[in-house]
Amino acid sequence: MIRKLIVLALVLLVGCPAIFLPVVSGAVSTIPATAVSGTVPTIPATALAASDAAPKPQLDYRVSLAPNQIWDGTIEYFKSQGFTTVVLVAAKPLPYEKELQKIKQLGMYPILDIEYVIWNGGANKSTPITQFDSAFSTWKQAGWQNVATEGGRSGDLATLKDYFATITYFNCDVCGLWQDGYRNPDVTEMSWETYYPSEIPSIQQGALISYNLGKPQGITAGVWEKNNANLNYDTYKTLLDWSYSEGVGFTHFNVFFGLGATIADYQRLGFPAIISQLQQDYPPKPIGAWPAITVTSVRQVPNPQNSLVWDIANLGNTSAWVAPYAILHNATAALPGRVNGEAVLSQDAGTSSSTAVQQNDGYGWIHLGAGEQISVLSPPTVPTDTKGAAYNVYVYYDNSSRGWLYSQPLYTAVGAKPIPTNFFGLFDYSNTDVALLLLLVLVVFLTIAFVPRLRRMRQK
Repeated sequence: MIRKLIVLALVLLVGCPAIFLPVVSGAVSTIPATAVSGTVPTIPATALAASDAAPKPQLDYRVSLAPNQIWDGTIEYFKSQGFTTVVLVAAKPLPYEKELQKIKQLGMYPILDIEYVIWNGGANKSTPITQFDSAFSTWKQAGWQNVATEGGRSGDLATLKDYFATITYFNCDVCGLWQDGYRNPDVTEMSWETYYPSEIPSIQQGALISYNLGKPQGITAGVWEKNNANLNYDTYKTLLDWSYSEGVGFTHFNVFFGLGATIADYQRLGFPAIISQLQQDYPPKPIGAWPAITVTSVRQVPNPQNSLVWDIANLGNTSAWVAPYAILHNATAALPGRVNGEAVLSQDAGTSSSTAVQQNDGYGWIHLGAGEQISVLSPPTVPTDTKGAAYNVYVYYDNSSRGWLYSQPLYTAVGAKPIPTNFFGLFDYSNTDVALLLLLVLVVFLTIAFVPRLRRMRQK
């Protein structure tokens, strides 16, 4: 509490311009793609067509599985149900290289949940994070690029960022806003553990703040007995609807098995019906292709204000050229003008890109090597009345044009207000904090005003 008051006091004393520094600086880092020699491909004139109606929002349906469930048929079951990402829960500091390859061979996106190894429900909280450097190196060398955790030890996230390109942070259940992970600059993505109705206000508050700092948001639901009474379609559907009405647009729904739950538990608790119903309104994102290219996120970020950022991964063993493309939608129709491939990557669909060699700022075609991930930042192109973006990626590899990654364009929410107008809301100060701050300022002011007067009185 004291730390928060001191920070707020300093910000107010420095002045209003400082308010925007945490938002504008470092929200998204554009990773330069690999430039290679050779002929840069050309996008044909079969670009996305503008439409008055935006397609339905699509979700990345995820499942958190134990290592043995990669081999017992569980992963195949979930792929058949429209799940596109597997979060492997590490039981030991093993490389899990074979599991990683199995996930990628199925065309699914891999995330390694390392929470049990480095945190274990708080049992390892006194163990310095540096003691796990060997495990981090092992996982990185095995090919894991995206890790997930929930721990709250000081220095965890900064250390993980030195090893892994992407960090998914689980906000723990019955914790309110757990630590500062949802605002931490090293956290790439938030996944909110949604196990009890009482958590929803905290999830909504944290998701609004975190999204406005450039992080994708999503839901994690648990497969265990204690939250059976709260497992229902209406709860999840209401929260997803809220996210899109507020411009956040949750991007994933994760079903957490952990190290003990089974398909029998999943079925007994009614998840098949829940997922089936959710997929009617929020269809699953299709699995990528050409070769195993997948778009993990398209979102709006505040740096620079009103820009789009694309997170693209190549899960295959073959390099490829990729060119993201988007059509922005307002409340009534597709927006006219150059809000398309040209605006996103300085690449006009239908014209030759022979001179559009990859630039460090993300413009032009991108050469994405096997196993690589990249974040591509657009110029500031998003008008204030934009409601969402229909997007796709054109892919070229093996010296031939392959076409669009998805047969139909996908859809993502793009909020109209990337920076909140409520300063106190952004930094999560309660009314009590503000009242105490004002009281503190008053005490300081009175002290400054009366101390010299007391000194003069004593001198007399």
